Amino acid sequence: MKKSLLLLGVAVAAITSCTNDEVLDINKNTNITFDGFINKGTRTVTSTTTGDLQKFYVFGNHGTTVDFNNVAVTKDGSAWKCATNVPWTESEYYFAAYATTNTSEAITPAYANGALTFSDIVANDASDLVAATTTVNNAGMPNNVVGLTFKHLLSKVNFAITNGSSEYKLKVSNITFNVVKQGDCVFSNAAVATWTPEGTASSLSFAGGETAKSGVYTSEDHLVIPNQALTDVKASFTVSFYNDADEKVYEKPYSNVSLALTSGLWQPGYSYAYTATVSPATSYITFSVVEVEEWKPATPGMTL
Repeated sequence: MKKSLLLLGVAVAAITSCTNDEVLDINKNTNITFDGFINKGTRTVTSTTTGDLQKFYVFGNHGTTVDFNNVAVTKDGSAWKCATNVPWTESEYYFAAYATTNTSEAITPAYANGALTFSDIVANDASDLVAATTTVNNAGMPNNVVGLTFKHLLSKVNFAITNGSSEYKLKVSNITFNVVKQGDCVFSNAAVATWTPEGTASSLSFAGGETAKSGVYTSEDHLVIPNQALTDVKASFTVSFYNDADEKVYEKPYSNVSLALTSGLWQPGYSYAYTATVSPATSYITFSVVEVEEWKPATPGMTL
């Protein structure tokens, strides 16, 4: 069954960098408890609001004993409250956690020794998925503090188109490309996300907008399934130029604009900003891209 993910808590504008530094601490006491803080709230894709992760789900085991099985951990003031009390033992533990915004209908990945397997994940316009994993050797019952660093599992895409005209206003419309929107993901106990896109490609659309003379139009962000071969992914859009009387003086549609990357694939946790400069004299557009990992800004330039 397809399960749409919802927006995870907080967001940044198109090209803002993000460090995945949410730390959840497990302190040794009678029970395994969770205490945490978020240095820079988990970042997602549709506004500039910032905030905190309020709920996540945890799995954990030592040997063949499953200690946590998709157990909810919720923010309670400045502390975290776990729905299950589990005592520490002298053993090696595996932990994994994930979060989405949908607190009423959580997805349920398969779990084994610190690894999560997500099935039939659907990326939509306002969705995010983060996960974390770690191993703790509790031999001798030391006073362990376990940090879980959450990572973004999806990729993020937007467009930034500069008005190369100092004489006319620019309007950009009808940005679309076809993309596979569903896939399976294995998040290993080494914190590596491996995606398998599945199904046929369908259209993904970006809202248009306008900018002043010499300004920049920046689209909203969309999250997409990583690990897609992009050689056949082509964008289409239309640029129009208007004079001060708001009369259209020039319009040009673009189609079959390649979104291919030097790496060949969108990577989990990467943000891809496809950029170009257009003017009434522009004849064609091609994209190039610089990719930076872990939700840092990637700058795919459009060479005209």
